[in-house]
Order: sequence, then structure tokens, then C-alpha cells
Amino acid sequence: MPHSKNRSFIRSSPLAYVVVPLALAAVTAALLAALSFVLLQPYQMMLGWFFDNTTASQPQDLLAEAGTVIDGGAAEEAAAQPETIPFSSITYPTLGDRYADITISGTNVNAPVYYGDTNRILNQGVGTYMENSSAGLPGEGKTILLSGHNNTFFNDLQHAEEGATVTITTHYGVYTYEVTETKILDYQDSSAYDFSREDENLILYTCYPFDAMGFTPDRFFVYARYVSGPVLDRNS
Repeated sequence: MPHSKNRSFIRSSPLAYVVVPLALAAVTAALLAALSFVLLQPYQMMLGWFFDNTTASQPQDLLAEAGTVIDGGAAEEAAAQPETIPFSSITYPTLGDRYADITISGTNVNAPVYYGDTNRILNQGVGTYMENSSAGLPGEGKTILLSGHNNTFFNDLQHAEEGATVTITTHYGVYTYEVTETKILDYQDSSAYDFSREDENLILYTCYPFDAMGFTPDRFFVYARYVSGPVLDRNS
């Protein structure tokens, strides 16, 4: 009978001298990657926190940077401003940027306006709804939806009456709106605002009743029509 030998894969195939080292290298690399992920994860979190809190990533105060006159100068500035402004010429705010101030005649409402309406923003001032592309900023010809807490910045919204003037001083112009009506609606009432409208209109809202603490299902809405302010022209 012929003598049989058990030959190893390495001895029987020259290709094994390439495949085996590559396989070992791949396994080693995978183990090192997994180990690095475990060991470096805390440092990655620290780096993420650092970059999230650097000056470059911090919200901007566009109103202050523009040097807009806030106290006592809105009327003079509104009279001198152009009817239209090229959209490309303004700095469009990003989440957390302060871009305006708001006042309402006959009330004590006088607050900074920020882009976005997160809890952090609403603790600093009035927030701007930004989750729908049909919602906009003053001058865009869209529905502008602003919210504020009922126990702080929008507490005196309850005294806004029909005919009152809402003035929004932005970093690119001064806008005025006239209050047309107020309503108390459920927070889930879809009729509270209409983003399909093609005319510029302003809606302010806060929790109701005004002395309520914590969650309440009702909202107090103030509706206002556009009166004046430069149009943001996207075609120029």
C-alpha cells in the first residue's frame, strides 16, 4: 500500500504564505480597532463637547453685530430703510442665533428673538418656529410663528389688543404688524396656523392660562397682519 502523508495547508499551497498573514493582520486590526474604540470613546466625547462649545459653533448675536439701533431708534430706522433687500445680502440665522427684538404697543412685551424654539432658547427669549419650510422670517412673505413662555417673556401677551402694533427689529430691517385678533385654542388644533398662506402674517403664542405652571393643553394666540418692512427679494 502506498504510504500516505498528512500535508498541511501551508505546505501544500504556496498561496497560504500570503493568505494566512493577511488573515492574521485583519484579525489583529479588528481587535485593535475595537480596543481603540473602547479606550478612546471618553476622549471622543470630550472632544465633541469641546468643538460644540468653541466660539465658531456658538450661536451669534446678529442684531448686535449689525449695530442695529434697538432703543428709541426703530421708527427713524424704519422710515429710512429700503422697500426691498436682496435676500443674498443678509446673514440668515441658524439655530440659536439672536436676530431680532420684539415689542408690542400697550404691553410690556420687550424681548430678544432667536431662531429656533428649543427649551434652551425659550429660556433666553422668544423662539422662532423653523421646522417647516413654509414658515419664515420677517420679510420673506410667509407665516412667522413666534413662541415664548407664559411666565416670562410672553406673560404680558395677554394684554395685546386688536389694533396694537407689533414691532420686530431684525439685523436687516424693522418690521411692523397690526394685531387683528386673539384666540385660545388647544395646542393640537391644526387650525391655529396656516403655513400655506402666500401673504406675510405673524402669529405669537404662549401657554394658557398665564398663571399656569408646567404643561397646559391650551395656547393663547395673537394674530397680526403685515404693515411695513423691507421685502427680502430672492431674485436680486
